[in-house]
Amino acid sequence: MSRNKLAPWAKPLLLSSTLTQASIYVLRPMITYRAIELHASTFQIGIVAALYALFPVLLALQFGSWVGKVGEGRFIIAGTLTMALTAVALIYSNSIATLAIATALAGVSHLACMVGGQSMVALRTPRESYDQYFGYYTFSASLGHLFGPLLAALVAGSDGTLPKSTSAAFLLGAALCVLALAPVIQWRNQAPSVEAKSNEGTYSAALGLMKKPGILAAIYMSLAISSVADVLVVFLPLFGTENNFSPYAIGIILAIRAGTTTISRLFLGRLSDKFTTVQLLIVSTSVSVIACAAMAFAKTPLALGAIVFVAGFSLGIGQPLTMSLVSQKTAANERALAVSARLMGNRFGQFIVPASAGAIAASAGASGVFIGLSVLLATSLFSASSR
Repeated sequence: MSRNKLAPWAKPLLLSSTLTQASIYVLRPMITYRAIELHASTFQIGIVAALYALFPVLLALQFGSWVGKVGEGRFIIAGTLTMALTAVALIYSNSIATLAIATALAGVSHLACMVGGQSMVALRTPRESYDQYFGYYTFSASLGHLFGPLLAALVAGSDGTLPKSTSAAFLLGAALCVLALAPVIQWRNQAPSVEAKSNEGTYSAALGLMKKPGILAAIYMSLAISSVADVLVVFLPLFGTENNFSPYAIGIILAIRAGTTTISRLFLGRLSDKFTTVQLLIVSTSVSVIACAAMAFAKTPLALGAIVFVAGFSLGIGQPLTMSLVSQKTAANERALAVSARLMGNRFGQFIVPASAGAIAASAGASGVFIGLSVLLATSLFSASSR
């Protein structure tokens, strides 16, 4: 497979991924703002954010088993359609309870898109092109993360520190999902690329995978990095509200993070040619540790934006490398399950960490959350160095 020419299946996948990721990055910050509108406490905001990941934790391995039977393309279509319906449901979420339920459904639908997309890359890409294609896949996600918050801020408007209409932003999220269906709807009748293993239980197979060298370390690294990125999306709006930053400023800062992440992922193939995976993981994570700690002391949008600029680049490197590692170390008929095990780890972190962050914010403010994220990333360095 040429490094310069994308495979035919990759173009519709990348386009759809960009749009669905833009949609989720419209929805997540606006969920926080809707919670603030509903007078939620910082602890409740953390719980709502954690529910986004709770059901994916429970369902991720099962999704990995199902995608090997249903097919990656159908999984992407189902997840995208469900996310569109969830975005509409968020418009009518006028209590903390209904907001929490809709947030949980958004997490499940997003998980389905990611299991389908990552499985497709893992199963259809030659091993020697993994870094390149996972780099492109995560680049498409970062591109969505770049313009999603900006579009959300423009559509929602601003009343100082709060949006004028979170409902308008949720409607935008639904529209983006509808657009994301267009390039992939042709896959509705596609069979799985590789049939999943069926001779043992899903959880037994997952435990077997965990025993393979390097798998658990890669999953923990992925958990830490994805949790930090997720918490930033949820708690930067809260941090901005505490420090009187407008939603426009926070939208731009979130877009800056996504923009520098996009750059790092676009050139990941070239970086991997010059440095080993462990070197890239250790250096990028070390920079992220410092950047997250520095966010706690940023008192102006300009200062916060500059720090997030650095953090976005460093955080962007780790995720595709952990995808590549997990795929390299598994057989073809185990790969969809391995991708799902990694995603389960991510969602477990995204369940535990935001809830913990909410508890920290309740006593120390949002700035205390950033110190906690720095510590979490520091612990993941041991996994990278001992891999």
